[in-house]
Amino acid sequence: MPAPPSLRTAPPPPTAVPHPVAIPHSTPSRQHAVPEGTKSYVVTLVLSLFLGMWGADRFYLGKTRSAMAKLLTLGGLGYWWLIDLIMTLCGGSRDQWGLRLEGYDRNKKKVWTVVGCVYGVALAVGLIAAGIVASFDPNGPTPFGWIAMAVLAGVAAVTTTVLFLRRRRKGGVTTKRKRPSGPVPPRVQAQVDRLLVLRQFYDVHAASGNQSARAVIGQIDAVNTNVYELFHRLSVKSDKSQRSLAQTEYEDKLGKLAAALDRDYLLDVIANPRLWDDPTHRIQAVQGAIDAVDGELLRNIRQVNAHRGLVFEVTIDGLLGPRKAMNDWQRDFDKAAEDSSARPHPTQDKR
Repeated sequence: MPAPPSLRTAPPPPTAVPHPVAIPHSTPSRQHAVPEGTKSYVVTLVLSLFLGMWGADRFYLGKTRSAMAKLLTLGGLGYWWLIDLIMTLCGGSRDQWGLRLEGYDRNKKKVWTVVGCVYGVALAVGLIAAGIVASFDPNGPTPFGWIAMAVLAGVAAVTTTVLFLRRRRKGGVTTKRKRPSGPVPPRVQAQVDRLLVLRQFYDVHAASGNQSARAVIGQIDAVNTNVYELFHRLSVKSDKSQRSLAQTEYEDKLGKLAAALDRDYLLDVIANPRLWDDPTHRIQAVQGAIDAVDGELLRNIRQVNAHRGLVFEVTIDGLLGPRKAMNDWQRDFDKAAEDSSARPHPTQDKR
């Protein structure tokens, strides 16, 4: 006995033939439930703007029936054309399969910028044209025209005055900028800049917990501060001879400190202490030299404050010892190699 119609199994729905839609270039974001299709947003917008009255945009999107209706009604007497244009600008248009237009998220800012500029220029041109028409008649300027010309003349006068004063003020600033930007002489400042660059390398080691690098950073900061204070006070006192003497002295000493703190000596000692003989003594020697220079800077500052001549007693020529020691080592090594080659080999004696 056949089952009643209500209890019969419904036949499976016919398999829908998928429309030929290409895979989107990018995975749709979570905020867009509808993925992008293959129809370009920019192309659709251009067609809608210039040929929308004849339905070209809807023909492009595959909406043939509505496109024909739009064509026959001349864009719905303009209303349909305007609505479609606004919807396309705002990203509301869809293709025949209901997919979003490709490239909307990527190009919407550029499109809105261009549209705003075009309509802004058009509005400005329209206002200017309307102002010109209202300002003149066959008999000459109208009362509105005289008022407009007076306002324009006032604006031009104010603008010219402001530009003149600004240019004059810039000229004064430019003249002041030609003077030295700080009290520290350029050659001494160059050595200070070297120390600041090296300080960044010590920051890396200090961040990893190296106490020696952290102590060197504090010493570099103290030296730089006192260098500025010394030359600032010398500039205020206007003692050119003492300033020249301090420039020569500290250009040399800061240069030697920078050489000792560089990557081929103290930085390498701190980074690779196992590769150096007595690394602790080497670190302490350089730190002692920095403290000596810093102490001399403080004494010189006190001497300037007391109106006394500068006295320089610190010598740090020993910091160049690493390079001299390497030269001595190379000389001793070459001499040992020569002695070894001149000495007869044991196998030759046996023979």
